[in-house]
Amino acid sequence: MRPVLLLLLSSLTMLIAACGSQPPTPFVHSVDDTSGESFTRSREPLRMLAPRPALSRVGKDYLFVAPVSVAGLGVPQNYLWFGFGSTLDRRLTGAPLPNINAIVLVVDDVPMTFDIVNWSDIASSEPFDLDVESYETFGAKITRSQLRRIASASKLSAFVTNLEHRSPIYAMSEGEYADWSSL
Repeated sequence: MRPVLLLLLSSLTMLIAACGSQPPTPFVHSVDDTSGESFTRSREPLRMLAPRPALSRVGKDYLFVAPVSVAGLGVPQNYLWFGFGSTLDRRLTGAPLPNINAIVLVVDDVPMTFDIVNWSDIASSEPFDLDVESYETFGAKITRSQLRRIASASKLSAFVTNLEHRSPIYAMSEGEYADWSSL
């Protein structure tokens, strides 16, 4: 009887150790208690930045990007969530906020344009809390093939356009996108 108990304890220890060494899943699932909407999203959004030396020596505008699957009453839909933030207080500089009509991700030097809508037209709550002052969030439908294309990219940048002008380039600052194709 004792060897069986020893074997069982040894197996249990190995099982616990194997579970503890598994990498965390790239996506998290949550449900908004108020609206009942469910979100499957990446753990953290990509952080892209565009220096704004004309407005401030250290000022930066941020673009946050993440895949999010939203399920309300119907079939889940996949979106790219875009959040804009800044270290600049535009009330002090007098500079206007960017007028955004489209967002262009540059995937290995090839532009991928996304027509955007306000995130509030997609879901009643935001999937992320940002650590900088946020001023607008948007969403754009995305296909699985687009997610695979982004996930396989060796470099990624972005810019926004209002159809007349385009913003400075937002360069990758931090984050991972290689696992996006598994959404």
